[in-house]
Amino acid sequence: MNSKLKIALMCVLAVLANVALSFFAARFLPAIFLDTVFAVAITFYAGLVPGLLVAAAFNPLVTFLYCAIHGSAFCVYDCLYAICGMLIVLATWFFSRDKKEFFFSREVTVLHLLAIAFSSAFLSFFAASALDTFVRPLFDSASGFSSFDNFSAILRRMNMGIFLSYLVPRIPMTLLDRIICTFAGFGIYRLALKIEQR
Repeated sequence: MNSKLKIALMCVLAVLANVALSFFAARFLPAIFLDTVFAVAITFYAGLVPGLLVAAAFNPLVTFLYCAIHGSAFCVYDCLYAICGMLIVLATWFFSRDKKEFFFSREVTVLHLLAIAFSSAFLSFFAASALDTFVRPLFDSASGFSSFDNFSAILRRMNMGIFLSYLVPRIPMTLLDRIICTFAGFGIYRLALKIEQR
């Protein structure tokens, strides 16, 4: 199979797998998202551009599906959370782009994975909170599917600032999600390499 066609097919499968995992997480693991596992995996495997494409496609698709299932109008704002996924991909690529250094030793690999998890968590929860604080008010409504909305409303009633009310509840859940997604994505990448070598 042509290598470009192969990567394109893998990107499509990665988006669909992320959608499936996100629905699973929403149903059974509400504290985490699991929506970037395969975006991380494809970034490890194929680099920055395929990872960005997978991250950019996820939110519009999952927003459309959620709105169709719940019978609500399509919400453009929810698609903007793709920025968070793209920042996660960027952090993943930045710390893994030099594979020789990345695989220098098992300990170095783990340190790189932790750096990816923590940096992508910071970028993700900061960007999402900034979107909710400064961009969300420009839209008539959001879908309301976010698990953070209820927490944020409680914190605002406690006179916490708008930005902090969105940021604080995201920190522990996003960090947990990033650790799981980063290591799971790396595991899938390693599995794909082993399958190719057979």
